[in-house]
Amino acid sequence: MDVPYDLLRAARVLLDIEARDLAKMAGVSKRSLVRIEARETVKLETMLRVQRALEQAGIEFLPETGEQGPGIRIQKGKIGKPRPQDE
Repeated sequence: MDVPYDLLRAARVLLDIEARDLAKMAGVSKRSLVRIEARETVKLETMLRVQRALEQAGIEFLPETGEQGPGIRIQKGKIGKPRPQDE
């Protein structure tokens, strides 16, 4: 699946992963990841590495259908619950 740049960024944010950490997980430079998130052109292999790293971290990329655009789903238990602030 050809994942849009915006979904790659959204997946990273959803997992609460820092850009430098995702770059390391994917085996790409942080600059390459910054370029992806800025919607700049990068090599297909770079995009695929980032996509695979996100999938291994618990993201499922959903393809576009006739009625809906592409999306993402996260594995159960991968999203942290908000911590209440001390009053």
